[in-house]
Amino acid sequence: MKHIQRAIALSGLLVLLTFTSALAQTDRQTIIHIPFNFTVGEKTFTAGKYVIASNRKDTSTVWVIRRTDGSDATFVLTRPVYSVDAQEKTKLVFHRYEDIYFLSEFWSAGSTTGREVQISDREKTLDKVLASKRQDTILIAEGK
Repeated sequence: MKHIQRAIALSGLLVLLTFTSALAQTDRQTIIHIPFNFTVGEKTFTAGKYVIASNRKDTSTVWVIRRTDGSDATFVLTRPVYSVDAQEKTKLVFHRYEDIYFLSEFWSAGSTTGREVQISDREKTLDKVLASKRQDTILIAEGK
């Protein structure tokens, strides 16, 4: 009888973990209008509507950023960043040095974990020169 109870409990746990994993995989992309030119890694993009999506369902390290019209895209390496509070809305964080914007982080609504973009050599150089002038700019994705 104990073996049957354990098997049922284990099956229930497996179903719960599978369901939770499936839910976590469903919101792995954001569509957002970025109203200014910006840089991701070493690549510069013009203002426009973009999709930020996980490159693979089994990992969160590599993401792809592409224009919705498919004209431009890049892969970006990220690492997790954490917040005590869940995000109310999906948002992107940019580091701004005068009129140059670098994508720094992105967060999904309802999550306490975001993704931090690996800092490029270009941004490191600018940060050395303009660190005191750096400002953070936050864009909120509407409808997400």
